[in-house]
Amino acid sequence: MDNISLSAYLDADHISLLPNISSKKRVFDVLGELLAKNVHGLQATQVSENLMARERLGTTALGEGVAIPHCRIDGITKIHSAVIKLDKPVDFDSPDNIDVSIIVALLVPTEATDAHLKLLGHLAELLSKPKNREELRNCESAQELYDFFASTSDKHAA
Repeated sequence: MDNISLSAYLDADHISLLPNISSKKRVFDVLGELLAKNVHGLQATQVSENLMARERLGTTALGEGVAIPHCRIDGITKIHSAVIKLDKPVDFDSPDNIDVSIIVALLVPTEATDAHLKLLGHLAELLSKPKNREELRNCESAQELYDFFASTSDKHAA
């Protein structure tokens, strides 16, 4: 894969470690809040509603405790992402029935090219590796999570 790194689309203040979230809906509310930060004209409710609408089409959980919720959204010109790591996993209707504790969300411009498909593919490949999931679960700060994704175009993707 061509040196794709989530960090190109991730702001450090769009990362959260949350000890107490009890539902998928609350995950989407927090993602809305995170993703609307610093994006002119974007409302948290608009983001969370679009993510939930996409989720109703089918789960974005990959299995093994990981989900990549994503949606297209009007009014943005580039891909935006957010990362949440939960202490207590939540039910995401995963195909393997394992609750989710690592969530990487993507907002994609309505007129997006295939960049988001490449990024989704990269994330799915990256997060399918047990070693990478373990490393993410061991991260104890937003900076550690950011650093993990910043390094994925080289050491983790290999």
